[in-house]
Parts: sequence; structure tokens; C-alpha cells
Amino acid sequence: MKNKTLKEFFERYSSNPTLDRKVWRQGRVDWSVFKKYPRDYQNPNTGSVPGMIYYKDTVRFAKRNLEEIHEHLVELEEELGALDVPNFRDSETYYYNWLTWFMWEDLARRLWDYLEEDYD
Repeated sequence: MKNKTLKEFFERYSSNPTLDRKVWRQGRVDWSVFKKYPRDYQNPNTGSVPGMIYYKDTVRFAKRNLEEIHEHLVELEEELGALDVPNFRDSETYYYNWLTWFMWEDLARRLWDYLEEDYD
């Protein structure tokens, strides 16, 4: 099996490498550790993703990348149908936090798929 690299994922498998790189950097997870235990990093709400623990980090990330995140969500909805987005009418903080966590979970799932894909 070929040695999978993060660089290769961004260059060959990512539909939006710029946003995916931002999400990856925000997560502050070591690639070599992620490769060994990808399931441990799927859900940022467990505290396993250092860059996604505190609202000050997740809210700032979502606000800085809001347009790109919304574009990604539209693409996903076109591909998968309507997403189940919680109602955050009363809390802007929770909304931004959810956006950042959603982006991490989506990236982690695609990285997991990439790592499990076999080459002949």
C-alpha cells in the first residue's frame, strides 16, 4: 500500500484544498497520529482536536472563513440533499461553533476515506 500523505490528499483528493488546509491547521492535530488513529479525531466535541476546544477559537475560525464554509455547505447540499442544521436562532456563538465542528467532521471523514482507500 502506498504511503498516504496529507499533501497528496490536498493536491489530488480535495475539492477545496484552500479551505481544507485552513480546517486542518485549525485542528492542530499531528498527521502521523491522525493516520494511526483516525477514528479518535472524528468528533471535535470530545476534546481530541486541540484547535476546536474553545469557543474563542471555533467562533473566530468560522467568522474568518464564513463565505468559504457557506459555499462548501451549498455544495454538500447539492450533492447530498438538505443538511440537518440545528436551529441556532438564540445563539450566534453556538452557530459558529457548529460550523467549525461540521467542517472538521467533514474533513476528518474524507481523510478517513482517503486513508482506507487501497491502491492496486
